[in-house]
Amino acid sequence: MKHVIGSNERDSFIWNSIGGILNAAQSVFILMVITRTAGIDAAGIFSIAYATGNLFMNLGNYGVRNYQISDLNEQYSFRDYLTHRVFTMFLMLLASVIYCVYSYSSGNYSLQKTAIVFAMCVLKSLDCLEDVFEGRMQQRDRLDLSGKLVTIRILIAIGGMIVTLILTNDLFVSVIVAIVLEAVTIAVVVMYDRAVIAYSKTFHGFRALGKLMVVCFPVCLVNFLSFYLTNAPKYAIDGVMSEEAQAKYNFIAMPVFVIQMLNMFIYQPILVKMTIALKEKRKKDFLRSFRNVTAGLLVLSAIVLAGSWLLGIPVLSLLYATDLSGLKTEFMIIMVGSVFLAMNGFYNALLTIMREQNKIPVVYVIGSVLSLLVTSRMVELDGIRGAVIAYTVIMILITILLTAVFIYSIHRRFPSQNSAEK
Repeated sequence: MKHVIGSNERDSFIWNSIGGILNAAQSVFILMVITRTAGIDAAGIFSIAYATGNLFMNLGNYGVRNYQISDLNEQYSFRDYLTHRVFTMFLMLLASVIYCVYSYSSGNYSLQKTAIVFAMCVLKSLDCLEDVFEGRMQQRDRLDLSGKLVTIRILIAIGGMIVTLILTNDLFVSVIVAIVLEAVTIAVVVMYDRAVIAYSKTFHGFRALGKLMVVCFPVCLVNFLSFYLTNAPKYAIDGVMSEEAQAKYNFIAMPVFVIQMLNMFIYQPILVKMTIALKEKRKKDFLRSFRNVTAGLLVLSAIVLAGSWLLGIPVLSLLYATDLSGLKTEFMIIMVGSVFLAMNGFYNALLTIMREQNKIPVVYVIGSVLSLLVTSRMVELDGIRGAVIAYTVIMILITILLTAVFIYSIHRRFPSQNSAEK
């Protein structure tokens, strides 16, 4: 194993947590400002633009992050990963252009809405660029620097976006300002941390890039489908309901990622440790880490769900200056679904470091087909409540299927130890 620059685990946890919280909360703050400056219809436009940008960001990231950080022997150089990321960013922007042109030409989007959606996709493409540098820092055991990069980028870029919104009430101009600030921030931080990044001229050629495209395609597909499933209700609402309904759904759905982000704080710092346990065939240590993370998720979920029941709707109504009291049942249903979303994210990371990611896509294909069949219909029949029920049922189904895949993969990975335990 190559020598890496170690970091303090406490600093890594703190900065990773700060960055994760800010990353999860940024859209909350933006929506708070939009509803008070540009109105609830603008909040609905931002919600679908943000969802679309994040959806295509899964193509830009291409599911490489967990593969990169677990490449401890550096089979691929950082230049390989960076070149690959630039290419996938191009694919992301190309897909964004096609989507926006189609939406505008078909009459689904106005020119203003189209411009905002595409600008958000450009902003999210910069997040993809940042991610490959974060992965390099984590690969070299500097998760603290990765967390600092996220923190600085969000404070400057999203902070600038919010200030511009307050001053201009113009969502499009605000996104353009965020694009400029984020590009400058990433460049400055990467230059400052260049010694840790240790950019190498070693390049294994386009054959290596092709291999990365192939080996990480299952994870890319899974991430794309997973995010689509999470946002399928938004697209269903976008097709048959008003911008106001879209905004209200997003208000109650905003906390969905809280449990997932908190769970990531637990498992991200130990993924490298679990990778080493796999390489050294220490099944008990690997499963102990799995049980610890799962127990942590259950505790977090209980706390968050209790808080959601007591304070969720009043707090959300206050944050977004909108009466959401009639949506408490819908809010609790979708928060239950978020518990299963968090577990699914953990399974995806585990199966990736186990190099079993090629088994995941079929699970999400099943979920996506089911979502396409039922979500729009349920929204037509029961509005927002139909959307959250469809979402939660599909998340539960995916968790059940991924659990079966994980158990199968464990038995396949440790055949001799399985026999010894019988």
